Amino acid sequence: MSALQGWHPGEKSIQRKLGVDGATSVSYTVIEAEMPEQHREFHTTRLPFVPITTLDKDGRPWTSLAAGSSGQLGFVTSPYRTKLRMDIRLIHGDPLEENVKLFGKGKMLIAGIGIEFSSRRRNKFAGYVTDIYQKDDKLVTELEVNEAIGNCPKYINLRDLVPHPDIHPEVQYRNLHMSDTDRLPNDIIDFIHASDTVFLGSSYTPEKEDERRFPAHVGQNQRGGRQGFVRVNPVNGRTVVLPDFSGNRLMTSLGNIEATPLAALSFVSFTEGHILYLTGGARTLVGEEAQAVMPRQNVVTCLHVTGFVYIRDALTVRQRPGSEVVRSPYSPPVKLLADELQGTSAALFGNEVSVTLSKVEIYSNDLATFTWDASEPLLIQPGQTAVLDFKALLGSVQYSHMAPWNPSSINDDRIRTWTISRANTPPQKSTQFALTMREKKGGTVTGALFTIARKLASHRPELLENATPMGLTVGLVGIVGEFVMEEPVRPMLWFAGGIGITPYFAMLTALTTPSEPPSASANDKPRNIDLVVSTREPDILSSLILGSIHTPSPARIHLTVDIFTNEPFTTPPILSSSLSNVVVIFRAHHGRVSDAFVKNIQDVKEKVVYLCGPKAFERSILDALGEVGVDGSTVKREGFEY
Repeated sequence: MSALQGWHPGEKSIQRKLGVDGATSVSYTVIEAEMPEQHREFHTTRLPFVPITTLDKDGRPWTSLAAGSSGQLGFVTSPYRTKLRMDIRLIHGDPLEENVKLFGKGKMLIAGIGIEFSSRRRNKFAGYVTDIYQKDDKLVTELEVNEAIGNCPKYINLRDLVPHPDIHPEVQYRNLHMSDTDRLPNDIIDFIHASDTVFLGSSYTPEKEDERRFPAHVGQNQRGGRQGFVRVNPVNGRTVVLPDFSGNRLMTSLGNIEATPLAALSFVSFTEGHILYLTGGARTLVGEEAQAVMPRQNVVTCLHVTGFVYIRDALTVRQRPGSEVVRSPYSPPVKLLADELQGTSAALFGNEVSVTLSKVEIYSNDLATFTWDASEPLLIQPGQTAVLDFKALLGSVQYSHMAPWNPSSINDDRIRTWTISRANTPPQKSTQFALTMREKKGGTVTGALFTIARKLASHRPELLENATPMGLTVGLVGIVGEFVMEEPVRPMLWFAGGIGITPYFAMLTALTTPSEPPSASANDKPRNIDLVVSTREPDILSSLILGSIHTPSPARIHLTVDIFTNEPFTTPPILSSSLSNVVVIFRAHHGRVSDAFVKNIQDVKEKVVYLCGPKAFERSILDALGEVGVDGSTVKREGFEY
């Protein structure tokens, strides 16, 4: 009943660091000393498994996934409002197998979280084990609940889970005490990076003077996001970094870690039933410390893994075959670690570089190019992206727990990423670059930029050509991205869905811009490029394609552009000139890019394939390429979301 007597020192500390101590000073009163009737009904009738935290003999927390023998509902019962009983199918190798042996050697602490993945309902409980024994093939666990709370549902990814009793658990890895030089295996790191859900266990051991008011306890929580939101440091291969998103601000898990720097993370494959258990030392970083680890993320928890177990085919439920995961609309885009960006062509600038809007070119009501002048010269590879910080223009987001009318606004850091459509070609640095973008419906940043563009067109059209007098200056976080053009020794095949065509503008400019020494001569064999575009604005995009080509070109380029559209489109005449060294042929097609078209691309397996566009477009193209024998892992793809 510790939380009922106020926040313990660790919780107060992290709330103070995050500046929410005033707002949450009495929020501990929402934590009840017994389970409300709706919690008891929920735990006993709605759950196929329950993540639980227990401690090992070294005092380290582990999160296990307690489930019934056949994945059925009702393996939990509640004879009284402070009592729960779980009939658990104990999996060999699960840390719980060893931890239950400590029962009777002091109070055995336990905590759990019940999650209904089909509805995002979730409730937490904590307490201690009163009895535990084996009965038939079940581990009967009886516990006294002294803390109960409903919890924030907004980062749960919806899943349709069904029983899967036919499991054959196999311990693939078990290293309970890693040496100083041990790393997590690469396939384990891949497993973490493929996950969109993690269960977080924590513990609290009070100082002597606090133990009467704040007794020792453990905690269990859940974190969700987009696939890959949890990252593993590539340098040491064992520090797992968990970003903290805007939640209910109670900070119970982070408060435990603040006071007792230990934590457990467990990941699960809902399609295959594999479970990964991690434990180790933990620390939560805030502000500049956090940003040094994960740029643009203000709060992260770092787990230095000291033990791990990986069991295949261990969970008695599965995601229903053929069903789709519904991602939480509140989850922000995945952020990479600073160490993941090292050794790439990314450049991060902190607060050192700013850019000022200098020109606006409007093509339609929701498509335009915005040109920016940088405060210092930048090295930009064709195909890279610019990351801009618009807090100076729009201000920071004020806290809101839930925002069903605009879920993405909750974690909106005012930072946006766009592919650069025009800049100088290396080795020459750019003091200016252009971003061709589409206004996103309801988008905060693009909405503001296009509102400005429309007002200029209406009232001050001369500022469209020279917008610098407005003084619209924002921060440049960095130039990032590995979707860059390799030296085209082989024919290239470029696929573009809608605004996904923007990196190819920069690539065409680079290929046709004179360089010293020239990268190719007029006598060289022509560089063949096939550009396949799906668009609802064929006239605008064809004009932008032609406008990206410099003439005369130092290289011989043969570009074939296949435009797929439902709009009327008259193909431009063939551009061909011995002076320009460039031949451009447009071909019009009705509808979307079809599998049949992809299958008929000549020598497709001999081409270097680039793909940029919305996720659905990417999936359809990858599927079609796979049917003709193109390995999807060899296809170069854009790395940020639109």
